[in-house]
Amino acid sequence: MPRPAAVLVAAGLATTVLAGCTKPAPKITVLGGGKVVTIAPSTYCFDVAHCRHSARFDLPSFSTAADEKVLIDVPKEVVRRGWIVSALTLNGTKQLATSGPIRNSHTYRVPSGVNSGNPFIVQVNELHGSAANGSVWSFVVQVSPTKS
Repeated sequence: MPRPAAVLVAAGLATTVLAGCTKPAPKITVLGGGKVVTIAPSTYCFDVAHCRHSARFDLPSFSTAADEKVLIDVPKEVVRRGWIVSALTLNGTKQLATSGPIRNSHTYRVPSGVNSGNPFIVQVNELHGSAANGSVWSFVVQVSPTKS
């Protein structure tokens, strides 16, 4: 018969292994146009060998006035690795603007006029060193002509 201490150690190891498999991916928070949206990543890489892809890929969207900025707030684990923000055309083929690597800050503001009043995609990429690590959060900014 196994000793109680051995059973507890085995149960603890099993829980740790299972917790690693079900570890939640961090979400970012976006504020703009008086609305707050929490966004899950389309892909999140816990390390080089373990990336989780979302089953759905519909981009959250919200409207903001042409003269406002959209605030992106990321959790501590993203700040530790570094991150970069890019504004892209709706079809994703052209980069409109980029933040450059962001380190030691959990927020960044994107001007809503970056695409001359047209809607655009904002993409947040977590970094590994100076390159994107595969973790991606995306959302669409709809720009209204007047202050919302």
